[in-house]
Parts: sequence; C-alpha cells; structure tokens
Amino acid sequence: METMSLFSLIFSVVLLIALGYVSRVTKLLKRDDSAVLNNIIVYLALPALIFLAIRNSEISLNFLLIPLVGWVVMLGCAAIAFLLSRIFNLKRPTIGAFLLAAAIGNTGYIGYPLSLAFGGQSFLVRAIFFDIFGTVLFAFTVGLYFAEVYGANGQKIHKIKEILTFPPLIALFFGLVLHDLDLPLFFLKSLEYLSAAAVPLIMISVGLSLQFKKLGEYKLLLFLLCGIKLILSPALAYCVGKMVSLPPISLNVVVLEASMPIALLAFIIGLKYELDVDFLPVAIAIATLMSMVTVPIWQCVIALL
Repeated sequence: METMSLFSLIFSVVLLIALGYVSRVTKLLKRDDSAVLNNIIVYLALPALIFLAIRNSEISLNFLLIPLVGWVVMLGCAAIAFLLSRIFNLKRPTIGAFLLAAAIGNTGYIGYPLSLAFGGQSFLVRAIFFDIFGTVLFAFTVGLYFAEVYGANGQKIHKIKEILTFPPLIALFFGLVLHDLDLPLFFLKSLEYLSAAAVPLIMISVGLSLQFKKLGEYKLLLFLLCGIKLILSPALAYCVGKMVSLPPISLNVVVLEASMPIALLAFIIGLKYELDVDFLPVAIAIATLMSMVTVPIWQCVIALL
C-alpha cells in the first residue's frame, strides 16, 4: 500500500474513533450507549460481515496455520506478562487483567476494518481465521482460565457454552456450510447493508469506550504492556510465521493482527469476573492510541522485509 493511502486510512480510523469519543464528551452519546452499539455489532453487523467474507472467498486448509501462529504469539505474550507480574508482585486481580491485556488483541473490532482496508477481501478472510480460531478461542479458553484463577468472585466458567454461542463463530460456520449454495438475492443484499455498517459502528464504539482515568497510577505497567502488545507481539508473529513458511499475504495478515491493541473483550471478561477494572480501560485507551502510530510503522517494515 502506498504511503499516502496508508496514512489516509489511519486518519479515517482516527477520525471515526475521535467521533465516538467526542460524542461521549459532549454528551451526544453516553458511554453506556456503547453496550447497545456492541450488541448491534456482535449480533448483527459483524456476523453479516463474516458470513459474506467466508462465502465470497476461496478457503484453504493452509489458513489454519494463521490461528496457530496467533496461539503461539498470545501464549508467548502471556508468559512474558506473567513473569513481569511476579517481578513486580502485582495483586491477583491486576495479574489477571495484565495477562488478558498482554495476550488478547483487538483482532476483530479494529483488525477487520484495517485488514479490509489494507488488503481487501483476501486479507479480511485470513484475519477472520486469526480472530475466530485464534483470538476468540484463546479468550474463551485460556483467557477465561485467567479470569477463574485471578478473578475475585471465584466463579466457575462454562467455556464451551461461551464458544458455541458466540455469534461471529456461528456466522463463520454457516458461511462455510452455505459457501456454494445459491441464496435469495434480497437476503444477500440485506447482509451487505448490515456488513457495511460494521466498520463505522466498530470505530465509533471504540471511541465511546476510551477512558483515561488512573493513568498516573499504572504508568510503568502501561509502558511494559504496550511494549509487549505493540512491539513484541508483531515481531514474534513475523518470526513464527517465517518458521512455518506462511505465504507472504498470510504473513502480512498475522503481523497486522498481532500488532492490534488490547481487545475490548479483555475489559468485558475483566468486568464480569472481577479483575482489575481500573487498569483495563486506561490500558485499552493508551494502547489503542499508540497503535495508530505503531500499526502503520509495522506495515512499512513488513513492506521492506
């Protein structure tokens, strides 16, 4: 991608995120409104986007290497975060939040729009495999295990149920099953309208969710976390991708997805299972803002390698 096109894309993403943030600050929208937007995204717009992307693309078994790389990267980042948490003797809820934030990237809400913009449909379908079989399965297994071990409420979590009822995963399944079937034009057109709404709604929702409270209290942790999530994670993805001989387009996608900031899902898990919910929002906000610089840098680096 040309440099001007790259920065034009980044600025458009920044503008939509800023629109969500300004809407909250000016009280045009409330932060709680992001819950409504998230429901529209998760249950309607995102499944439509995933269904059409899978249906309209040629799928290869080699795509399964993409989430495999993702798992190695997430486990590596979580391991480093765990070592740091022991060095700094963090409280248990903060350890859980730190592990989630270090491992789980925003490979759906931000990864999908950027993948689509950077490389079109061929990038998007690979990003979906990274997100669903990588990030989502990791979050609902290892991530929920972190929540069980370090959460304050000690709640037993039904991981299989969480996975099987996740709407984007259901959409991916039906996209594969109905891949070669002729479907009514009005149905496909309706899905196209819904999928077109996914990207702007996602960006606005991210902006609505940004918070900067308690920034000073977590300065060192935030510095370490951003180093893990925005620098080490994509570097590790590149190395592992090279080791398993990923094709250039898939390698580009895994580096892009691994360079994503912290997932909003990490905050949702942290909130539900009583991890450190003071740390997670400010971590998501700072990492998201910094990623607007680091993501294009990584894309330029990959283009040169």
